[in-house]
Amino acid sequence: MAVYDLTLTVLSPLHIGDGGELAQGLDFLVRQGRTYRLNVDAVLAARGAQMRPDRAGNYPLPANLLQPADLDNPAFFRYSLAGIPRSPKADARVKSCIKDVHDCAYIPGSSLKGALRTALAWTGWSEVNPRLDRAAIGRSKSWAGQPLEKKLFGPDPNHDLLRALQISDLSGSRKPGFRLALVNAQVLTQRSAGSPVELEAIAGDTRFSGSLHIDESLFSAAAERELGFANRRRWLDELLPRAQQHAQARIKQLLAWFEQADGYPDVAKFYRQLANASLPPNQALLQLGWGAGWDGKTFWTHLQKDADLFDQLVSDFHMQKAGRGAPLRRRGEPFPRSKRAVMKVLEGRATALAPMGWVLLEIQPS
Repeated sequence: MAVYDLTLTVLSPLHIGDGGELAQGLDFLVRQGRTYRLNVDAVLAARGAQMRPDRAGNYPLPANLLQPADLDNPAFFRYSLAGIPRSPKADARVKSCIKDVHDCAYIPGSSLKGALRTALAWTGWSEVNPRLDRAAIGRSKSWAGQPLEKKLFGPDPNHDLLRALQISDLSGSRKPGFRLALVNAQVLTQRSAGSPVELEAIAGDTRFSGSLHIDESLFSAAAERELGFANRRRWLDELLPRAQQHAQARIKQLLAWFEQADGYPDVAKFYRQLANASLPPNQALLQLGWGAGWDGKTFWTHLQKDADLFDQLVSDFHMQKAGRGAPLRRRGEPFPRSKRAVMKVLEGRATALAPMGWVLLEIQPS
């Protein structure tokens, strides 16, 4: 078993969701430019006797049970976040970031492995040269492209190349809520922005560590007769150079997109810095979580080589619907049309600052 140490540094706010949403008044309250995550159990234990319905039969929200003096009592709060929701509504919602039972953010190994798998599939495509037609995509949106994945990695989980790659969850500080911020984000087109989205996100310049194992026994002569991995063993030897090749190809396109768009100079500057980065072979840029987009999670340009087939896929899987102010995509038009970005709000005006979820990954022998 080959063992390596992983270090992951967040470069732009990273949101990997846990599937939940936090509601103002129920899960959090806003105070003096910060968002405070309520310890609802502690609030109810101390103030539960006040839980009486009003004339309409509605019970007070946990935040409304607190007195002004309670706001300085850390027992009533799990952690706090820099930033507040843009929405002034009483029931404003925030998408919750994945955290452990101690409210510490972490990077799931499955998320990192998924991003590396995407990079290996994209860079290894020309070596395997799978047949691309409508049948190779399949009819299920949830399982689209599985026949292609099987050609690239193996016919089933037991014979999948990445069975040999094991990645731990990556952990950081053990302080609850450490380096978490409330991020205002939006979906952008080259000419307009969609509705605001509020997220818990890991702030830039935050580091996580974990481990990576490669099961060498799966590449032995005896295993080769059953698994047939040998001709792709180099994919794992070249894991980060291949990931960096994929990242730089995406960065080049994303930089061009934002340079041609109206009003996003800060995002273009961010991508220009990534495009100019010169990294050693044991480092690579990756984009994780909310904001990575379609091109960061699929076979990307390989699917677009056959324009007619790609247009059919967009139509079959309803991948491009008309949005507010945006007409339905026409055949042959660029895809996707939108990107996601972190927004800064000054005097009621939102400005795009950076994309979401870019990280720097480094691998060292353990």
